[in-house]
Amino acid sequence: MKDIQVKPSQTYSDTTGDDEIRLFEILGVLRESRGLIAAATACTFLIGSLYAFLATPTYRADALIQVDDDSGTGSLNDKLGDLAALFQNKASTDAEIELMRSRAVIGDAVARLHLDIDAKPRYAPLVGKPFVRFLAGDGLTGAPPGLGGYAWGGERIAVSKFDVPARWHGKPFTLIAGDAGRYELQSADGATILRGTAGQPASARTGNDSVELTVTSLRARPGTRFDVTRLSTQRTIADLQQGLKIAEKTKQSGIVGMTLDGADAESITQTVNTIATLYVQRNVDRKSAQAQQMLAFLGDQLPQLRADLDQAEARYNEFRAQHGAVDLEEQSKLLLQTVVENKTKIIELQQQRVDLVQRYTALHPSVTAVDARIAELRRQSDTYERQIGELPSVQQDAVRLLRDVRVSNDLYTSLLNSTQQLRVLRAGQLGNVRTVDYAVVPEKAVAPKKALTLALSLVLGLLAGCGLALGRRMLSRGLETPAEVEAAIDLPVYALISHSDRQASLDASRERDPAKPRVLASASPNDIAIEGLRSLRTALQFGVLRKRNKIVMFTGARPGIGKSFISVNFASVLAAGGERVLLLDADMRRGDLQGVLGLARASGLAELIGGASLQSVIRRGVLPGLDVITGGGTPDLPSELLLSGRFEQLFEELRTLYDFVIIDSPPVLAVTDAGLIGRHADATLLVVRHGCHTAAELGQTMRQLTSAGVSVDGALLTDTPSRGMSYGAFSQYGSPKS
Repeated sequence: MKDIQVKPSQTYSDTTGDDEIRLFEILGVLRESRGLIAAATACTFLIGSLYAFLATPTYRADALIQVDDDSGTGSLNDKLGDLAALFQNKASTDAEIELMRSRAVIGDAVARLHLDIDAKPRYAPLVGKPFVRFLAGDGLTGAPPGLGGYAWGGERIAVSKFDVPARWHGKPFTLIAGDAGRYELQSADGATILRGTAGQPASARTGNDSVELTVTSLRARPGTRFDVTRLSTQRTIADLQQGLKIAEKTKQSGIVGMTLDGADAESITQTVNTIATLYVQRNVDRKSAQAQQMLAFLGDQLPQLRADLDQAEARYNEFRAQHGAVDLEEQSKLLLQTVVENKTKIIELQQQRVDLVQRYTALHPSVTAVDARIAELRRQSDTYERQIGELPSVQQDAVRLLRDVRVSNDLYTSLLNSTQQLRVLRAGQLGNVRTVDYAVVPEKAVAPKKALTLALSLVLGLLAGCGLALGRRMLSRGLETPAEVEAAIDLPVYALISHSDRQASLDASRERDPAKPRVLASASPNDIAIEGLRSLRTALQFGVLRKRNKIVMFTGARPGIGKSFISVNFASVLAAGGERVLLLDADMRRGDLQGVLGLARASGLAELIGGASLQSVIRRGVLPGLDVITGGGTPDLPSELLLSGRFEQLFEELRTLYDFVIIDSPPVLAVTDAGLIGRHADATLLVVRHGCHTAAELGQTMRQLTSAGVSVDGALLTDTPSRGMSYGAFSQYGSPKS
């Protein structure tokens, strides 16, 4: 409409900001992309299902160890008293945990179980392990034809020794089973290294290097292959230390849990139990070694103490021979007893200090405490010596000599008793740790958790699908609001045409019934999309009343934007209002209005321009009040036909026959036809699909139409989400109640 001054019949604005995707718009995007979301969910769920049921299960073996504060000898310690306390080094639970995962303990377990040797059957890729896990029986399973080199269930191998040069650590070798336990070991390049028999050591030399292999047991069909790898011992120990989880169950409870995860339930159980056994045994051995060390120390001291006792007794006997029996006063007797006790304590503490210094440094709190006690006793001893000096001369000598005898005798007797007690302590030594629960072979895998995996895969699939849908929209986001379209073309948007699920259903029915019309205005006249076309009709009728605009062309930038949908249904809406309407399919290249209307292909616009009569190509009464001229055949040069005088005369004839002529033109950016057709139209409306166009694309479309002499009067925004724009919230208004 060259001079239409009518305002847009519907005006919409985004009250939350042009760049903000509102919740309803997001829901609209997700609804449009439900196929993509369903596909992403299905793919993710399928992957999760394959992982849940085909992934190698992980098992967990666990053991409980109790760490006591005392040495564990019970009442025996009560009887031995301070002597047993020498060996009760109250180590913290944290320290014991570090001992459990120490290289000494883990290394012994690796050596005992040969964990640095990896020997396992070779399974067929992808299907081998699942087949063995789900279908194989207890015995040897026969191999499918051509796959005899793989394991199919029941194969077993145990290797107790595999020594290779360090540079070959971590490199797999192939062991091929033969008859009667025989086997052949090959390198990665297929070269034979050695041949041997299960149960017997085998060795070979390769250049300057030697290879030694002992296969303890072998159970397999002849030709079955095994992968045998010598791992680095240090790396194996480090990996086991990292994989072994040790922690106190409850703070300060002394109950320590030890767990290990792995694919081989029997192997991890054996490993955990071996580590627990070795740790407990090392604890007992350490306690026994301490007792043995003290016994050796006492054994060195006893001869000297015996000699000191003999010398003291000899001096005292000599004194008595010279002076006879000396009758000590009561005060002197008490002083003598005190001096003896003091001297004995000093000597015992000195011996205890020697033992402590061997285990700790001189600055250790236990050593400094003993030093302080010895200093205190020595100060007391000096006091007693001064008191002895105040006695008569003969009594002084008698007290000193008798003191030496008693001190030497008490020390010798005490150490002799201690030696016997230590022997008992060593024989009954149990250590301060014990295994409460040994690991048992787990029956249920801890991973993968099938139900959780399936649930997570479903949720992740939905999230991934939604993310893909929104990401695709953001990456290819075109103009979506009337304001954006108006800013791009500097023309008003006359109507919003909402997305129609009903039209999608009609389009889907084409394969089942090609002859069935797919006109939404006839099938569902109350659809929200048709309401948008009625608002457009109102705007155009106001213009027609003043300007007599009869020929309206709908065009667009590209195919697939709803241009034909608008043309057919708008013509139907006009016809339903009592107007005489002709629908013209001006796309002689790919036009398909006859398919939309359920018509058979016949003569049309191409034949009409070529010389056929107008009456022969008009298909009357296709819908009430609606006649149609289809595109007809496909000419070689459609643009040349559109330039002919016959095409211009056609519109003059149509003006006299119809109230409205609705033209469905080809896309502007694809061909030049729209510019040639638009010259004869009274009004040209640009069809813009929601989210499909950029401002640059619409700008180029407008420039091409303008350069062809076509004046565009406005635009329509089609396929808008039913809840994506303001009017969409009322999409059910006026629809029949269910």
